Amino acid sequence: MKESIFFRTNRTRILSVFLVACLISCGDNNNSKQMKLKLTQLPVNGLYGDLAKGVSASYAALIDQKLIVAGGANFPGKLGFEGGSKTFYNEIMLYDSTGNEWKLIGHLPDSSAYGVSVPISDGALWIGGNTTSQSLKSVYRITMPETGAVELEPFPELPAAMDNFAGCTVGDMVFIGGGNENGKPANTFYCINTKADSGWTALPDFPGLPRVQPVLAAVEQKNRVFVYLFGGFFGGDSENKPAMATDVLRYDVTTEKWETAGCQVDEKTGEPFSLTGATAMPVDNRYILCFGGVNHAIFLDAVTTQYNIGNDTSISAEEKSRLNLEFSKNYMTQPIEYYKFNPECRIFDTFTGEWETIEVTPYTARAGATLAFSGKTFYAVQGELKPGVRTPVTIKGEIKYEK
Repeated sequence: MKESIFFRTNRTRILSVFLVACLISCGDNNNSKQMKLKLTQLPVNGLYGDLAKGVSASYAALIDQKLIVAGGANFPGKLGFEGGSKTFYNEIMLYDSTGNEWKLIGHLPDSSAYGVSVPISDGALWIGGNTTSQSLKSVYRITMPETGAVELEPFPELPAAMDNFAGCTVGDMVFIGGGNENGKPANTFYCINTKADSGWTALPDFPGLPRVQPVLAAVEQKNRVFVYLFGGFFGGDSENKPAMATDVLRYDVTTEKWETAGCQVDEKTGEPFSLTGATAMPVDNRYILCFGGVNHAIFLDAVTTQYNIGNDTSISAEEKSRLNLEFSKNYMTQPIEYYKFNPECRIFDTFTGEWETIEVTPYTARAGATLAFSGKTFYAVQGELKPGVRTPVTIKGEIKYEK
């Protein structure tokens, strides 16, 4: 997959403060309720230097309602096709809700991004990712003692170097899967009990093609845990053309089997939608809230175009380079509206396998944002508005029910 169509964003215009109320009717123990999603934006005060341009694929944690964000990547100057290079960061920033500003509180061991961030009972885990030169196996437990200093404790390493993958938690269990493993797209799936295990356990691979930049979310129902896999893309190989995953897969932890649980199809138009580069979180052990990600048709067309150029045996390497540069110049320089990153906030009902759109808003139309959540409060950290354009704006969301 060429660098020119991964999620890269860098935004300089600050959005005004907003509130968005999203309503959905849903059944809960036969009582009709409405789910309300309240969104606000955090100030960007305190973000300095190139961090003020926003990053994507950062690490994040919400500990005792304190938001911590680390790492991430952007193009602070020229884009790749212009001769620029991606910059990775190691700063660890805390959002000070009292002063409404970001503060530097530490540094990562490596300047990195594109890993996984998951909450656990005693903090959070920041898992894998990559630097400018390599993919990572490292895992850190993140805590914030009463001193106010962030602490990174080494945790059992991954069985392989992983980046652009997904993760989720249920209780003390952490599940990760998909993405790139040792540099290649993978179907692998792992778990670890953060209280009892000394290493990661390989679970059955998920079926179908590998999925890069998917999302995972898990629910526990009647003492059974189910892990749901959404989205992701495959860039193609010698046997398979590029593809966007639209089938929802479910892993039953009890039976250790995968099955199809639904399909990513808009309930009104019947068209498939993408959750590649999106975010997902469970709500009340029944619903899974998903938002963001790239447009299905536009992203697939871009990936396929580069795949076809790279696999055309009738043209020289020089001609391939010329065509790729020409494509990148055109693809990377369109206005934000052209890319149609998903503006829909959708709920997946794990009881029925059906989707419902609860709101359509440009404020969550970003790819490569990082989600940190606790209960019904979440933060969507920065991310991309289009290839090459990031936003420094973090969105706070609160989920509430109303009669």
